[in-house]
Amino acid sequence: MNKIVLSLSLLTASLLAESVVEITPISVTATGVLESVLEQPLSISTKSEDEIKLDQVIFQKDLLNSLSGVRIAQTGSVIGHMTSIRMPISTGPYYLFMQDGIPVQSGGFFNHNGLAYTTFETATSVDVLKGAGTALYGSDAVAAVINVQSAQKPSKTKEMSVKAMGGSYGYGSLTVGMSDTIDKKSSYRANASYMHSDGWREHTKTDRGEANIRYDQEINDDNDVKVIFNASKTVAEQADSLSDYQLIEDGSTVASDDPDYYTALEKADVRRKFDYARLSAEFSNYSYNDLEMTFTPYIRYNRNRYVATWKDNLPSNDNKLYTLGFLQKNRYDASWGRIIGGFDAEYTQSSLLYNQDFDIDTFVTGPLYDYDVTYMAIAPYAHVEYDVTKKLMLTAGLRYDYNHYKYDNNLEDDSYDASGTIFRPADRSDSFDHLSPKLALSFHPVANTEIYARYANGFRIPQASRLYSMKAGYEDVTLDPETSNTYEIGVKKEFTKKTSLELSMYYMTIDNTITRYTNDTTDEYYYDNGGSTIHQGIEATLRAQMTQEWATKIAYSYSKHNYDNDPTYGDNEMQQAPRTLVNVRLFYTPTYLHGLTVMGEWQHTSQWWMDDAHSVSEYKGYDVGNLKVDYIVNKQLSVFGKVTNITDERYAVMANYSYHSDSYTPGDPRQFYAGVSYKW
Repeated sequence: MNKIVLSLSLLTASLLAESVVEITPISVTATGVLESVLEQPLSISTKSEDEIKLDQVIFQKDLLNSLSGVRIAQTGSVIGHMTSIRMPISTGPYYLFMQDGIPVQSGGFFNHNGLAYTTFETATSVDVLKGAGTALYGSDAVAAVINVQSAQKPSKTKEMSVKAMGGSYGYGSLTVGMSDTIDKKSSYRANASYMHSDGWREHTKTDRGEANIRYDQEINDDNDVKVIFNASKTVAEQADSLSDYQLIEDGSTVASDDPDYYTALEKADVRRKFDYARLSAEFSNYSYNDLEMTFTPYIRYNRNRYVATWKDNLPSNDNKLYTLGFLQKNRYDASWGRIIGGFDAEYTQSSLLYNQDFDIDTFVTGPLYDYDVTYMAIAPYAHVEYDVTKKLMLTAGLRYDYNHYKYDNNLEDDSYDASGTIFRPADRSDSFDHLSPKLALSFHPVANTEIYARYANGFRIPQASRLYSMKAGYEDVTLDPETSNTYEIGVKKEFTKKTSLELSMYYMTIDNTITRYTNDTTDEYYYDNGGSTIHQGIEATLRAQMTQEWATKIAYSYSKHNYDNDPTYGDNEMQQAPRTLVNVRLFYTPTYLHGLTVMGEWQHTSQWWMDDAHSVSEYKGYDVGNLKVDYIVNKQLSVFGKVTNITDERYAVMANYSYHSDSYTPGDPRQFYAGVSYKW
């Protein structure tokens, strides 16, 4: 607590500085309405296009890790990632990943690498709504909602651009864009990018492409439509984690220290492949006074392919999903406040083939799982904002979610594979429903100041893979949905147009936590509903302009994550959950060289437990420094570059203990990048 008080005192002292740079955080994520973050009664962090441009995004962590309480860790497949926002880092479905306000994956088929489906490299902005989402969001919106924005509104005159970037370890990327007005009522914007990297470790080569197309059409005075197409394709080699930490300290570039990994390379294609495409059309109608109605149908395609290198038998996984979705939203503005209501609906056809591609040990060539799942979800919701007085606003929301699975086994019902370790259940259906209330109170004692208190209930349904990919010996295990309750208080203050502070404290409980346990007899892991978990912390974001040339942005968070009377782990603090995250950015824009911006960045991640049982010592954490530069030569030309991990720190970005062995994912070494952008 002393550290918290000291840090907050330093933040408050910095607010005395005079502001000369405009930093105005705005967001559309909470309610679908573009409004200032400083006026919303919840914790939401944003990043604008200018700051994203300075970050020169290559990986998901570049886009998000400067936001308070947000930690994205890249995995051995480079573009693969794990997320930690008000939760320990894990593969669990506690996050709703969206692009342009539309989920990038169905609630029943969460992929922890979901940000790879977004076009994050060419994002124009990003929002992170922390805690359970508003009434607009359902399953998986437990710890956070992440919304990546793609193409901006088209330009009024013809505009073309090209950007090229190169860097360490064979990195190279090219992005081209174009925008124009077709006539008085229609316009478009399009961009495409390609990235290649040889990777700094063995077997980490990556190729990735992204594309965004946006078309705006004004039908008449009361109707318009916005059509958006997003697509991405990734092929990424996968390196293994390391069990010997000395290899990290020595700066080793080996892909693994396990001989079985290299045997796997000889037997299988262990590249991870992500394919994604989505086409949406947002129709808006303004026929009635103070009422806006939007109708957004969309179609979406996801495919995830990989070899499970962490399994001794090296099975391959191929999961395809075809989705038809529809979002309907109505917004009514009145003198006393606002009402937002509507419903979300999705229909998904999924197929999963989990295959043994060669004979090994007791496993023989052939399908291990082969099943189809039809998933349907529908959720009506209502969100009301009521102005009790000019200074006091009450916000209430209610959402009802209904989710249905229809599972069809394409192998023999209630059968086992030849090894006797995998069970294929018979055809069946499963349904889950949940009612989520939301309530917030917002008080504005003086201008540009908000004090708020918030409660939000959330939930997440068991995933299809947890329900139907079963192991022998656990045929009778059933899973219930997890439910969460978020309690939050916060203060937001805008001192000037360029200096602001956002401070929040939260307490979140999750009941019926779906927990991974280890069978003491077989040493196999399995999932079951455990007890509860408790997640609590404090988050702060400061934006301040100290002088005409110097500005800063500080993101700070302190959190604790504990089991609560778990049958195995008691009240232990959870693994892979650093208590303290700090990101400090110092911006320098010299008056003697107009157009130049230099940013120094420090990222701090504190120590964490490596296992839930606390059977091994904590990992020490790490500190990383980066330097980024952008120079706008003129209206057409700009050059940029960055040095990441400037001190060449040797560290593990993830470290845990499992299967009686330490496991470390090495952090990136020092790397150099430079590029040029030209517009005409």
